[in-house]
Amino acid sequence: MEKIVIFDMDGVLVDTEPVYYKRLEDFLISRGYAFPRAVLDRLVGESSRKTFSILKQADPAFYDSEETYRRDYRAYHQGQRIDYRELANPHVHQTLNQLKNTGWRLALASSSPRANIEQVLRELAILPLFEVIASGNDFRESKPNPEIYLFTAKKLKLDPHQCLVVEDSQYGIQAGVSAGMTVIARQDERFPMDQSQAHYFVKQLQEVPAIVDQLER
Repeated sequence: MEKIVIFDMDGVLVDTEPVYYKRLEDFLISRGYAFPRAVLDRLVGESSRKTFSILKQADPAFYDSEETYRRDYRAYHQGQRIDYRELANPHVHQTLNQLKNTGWRLALASSSPRANIEQVLRELAILPLFEVIASGNDFRESKPNPEIYLFTAKKLKLDPHQCLVVEDSQYGIQAGVSAGMTVIARQDERFPMDQSQAHYFVKQLQEVPAIVDQLER
């Protein structure tokens, strides 16, 4: 098979989900909103656009516009810098370089805004490793819609079934499977995510090369 692995970013390369969860929760509380835990848990792995939609659906009195919500959110956290190097998952550099050095092409498909994606990859010094980078904000529908993965495969000039995906969120796994790709799930039991649709499971990134090597045979 063609040697290509498409990585998600948040929760896979960097352990940002708990940080984003807490930042959103703090912001909502500061504005007087008290959403049930079940609603907040649904936001893990979602794009900022879908996050607003879910919150608005849960509370019709929530912000009138996504633009106002995002402006207030940015203002609330202004000056609160995230050090993504400290959030890098164990063995991320070793894993990516091992795949690259054994002939695997790497791509990234994340629901995050492109500016954030590039910031994270630059801070981790891994930006040049990825041949294609796709941002969820460039598409009408975010994961679990498979559009972002189908687009990435097209940019790589590959059929979707030739691609391996490394994901963590329920939505991301569903998107990869719906695109017809083989999905490896990085297991995370801190959030109530259903990862059962994935084809393979790993606890750490360093386990990924052995799986892709096995599938290549």
